[in-house]
Amino acid sequence: MDNNVHFGDGVLDEAKVDINSRAKGLVKIVIDAVFDYLEGKVKDFPETIERLRNSPETEQRIVALWSEHLFEEGLVAKGYNGLSDNLLISNFHQEGYLDGLYVGYVLAMMALADNDAPKDIILAARDYIRPPTKKQTHILT
Repeated sequence: MDNNVHFGDGVLDEAKVDINSRAKGLVKIVIDAVFDYLEGKVKDFPETIERLRNSPETEQRIVALWSEHLFEEGLVAKGYNGLSDNLLISNFHQEGYLDGLYVGYVLAMMALADNDAPKDIILAARDYIRPPTKKQTHILT
């Protein structure tokens, strides 16, 4: 008979083994649940993106954010904030057209003045390009 046997010898080792095997089972269940959840979400991900793309509210929000960003960067005027891409581009085209007309008018007037054109020709060209205002008529005559 061995006198070196003590109360509780091996119990702690058995408890550790049992805890480890059960913990492995729990961890496996948790990992399976997480990956099953993620796989379901990944399968739904393209559908979720499609729903967001087809949502008018989402489109409006993106347009508003984009316009705000362009305004904050100083690329567009405050009045353009919230416009859709089509309206924004259309306004830029119109603005560019009007700026071009103004520059053409100024260049025409400068060319006439630089070439010592008579005052009546300058006034006739101005009136042909655009009708004079009362203020301009009083200044030039």
